[in-house]
Amino acid sequence: MQFQNARKESEILELIEGTERDRRRLSELLDGICVGAEVDAMADGMREQVWADVRMRIRRRGLRLRIARYAAAAVVAACAVCGSWLLGGFHTENRLVAAAQPVSVSTPLGVKSDVVLPDGSRVRLNGGTRIVYPALFGDERRVEVDGEAYFEVEHDARKPFVVVTGQVASTVLGTTFNVHAYSEDEDFQITLATGSLLVDGGPGSRCVRLRPGEQAFFEKSFGLLSLRRVNVEHVLSWCEDKLYFQAEPLEAIARSLERQFNVDILIADEQLRKTCFTGEFVDGENIHEIMRIISADSRILCRSHKNRFELYRNR
Repeated sequence: MQFQNARKESEILELIEGTERDRRRLSELLDGICVGAEVDAMADGMREQVWADVRMRIRRRGLRLRIARYAAAAVVAACAVCGSWLLGGFHTENRLVAAAQPVSVSTPLGVKSDVVLPDGSRVRLNGGTRIVYPALFGDERRVEVDGEAYFEVEHDARKPFVVVTGQVASTVLGTTFNVHAYSEDEDFQITLATGSLLVDGGPGSRCVRLRPGEQAFFEKSFGLLSLRRVNVEHVLSWCEDKLYFQAEPLEAIARSLERQFNVDILIADEQLRKTCFTGEFVDGENIHEIMRIISADSRILCRSHKNRFELYRNR
């Protein structure tokens, strides 16, 4: 290493040949470089060696620059040791921070999106759905869902896959299933397509193990978890923009349509909200066509303005 600044070199040489006060200033300057206990210990040894060399060669001007080079080399070595340690530490810390940071993905109403989780599992999100998961999975693959999502879980017997919806937790090892669990709804539905699924209703409820074609139905107001057979094709039809309704209250149908098409549907009449309907929309019908079909029922009248619809009872 060579010094490019002659002025600084001259000042260092003056300090080396200067008074005892100047040598104390140089020592204090070296003492001010603190990069860690281990490096400080190395620096102490180097300092003693440098000062011994200074005392032996203080009057030999030809070696002054060499002394400066020794000091510079000591600083470079200390920085290299410290830098290597810090770099490794930063890499480890950054990985831990990344793993701790949750990832949140939300889909607006009327939009569907696909998400690939850190383990390769795939999730399709329906409109108005939010999923939260860690950037890196640990011993447990745990995600939270508010809304509706279809999961295709990668098999890993060592790391259970857990989907949390409110107080309900569904645990799998590798399977495909659908979660319908919007926080504003009165119930959650977890439907198994393939594989095996354990659903825990939380404190005061029970656990059920699902087989393909079965659905866990959780009533939030009572904390009750029941089991029933369903048509899986109909449950998963939303993934293909198809809608099936089997004896469902008009209120529930309206919520599904709001999420599917990003519209507002108002039903002021309490009796009409509870009226059940059956129907299917599988030919790509838009919201106006669907509302015309619904209002073809003699009991229902419909008014609309842009993306707002009002259903009321025909008296």
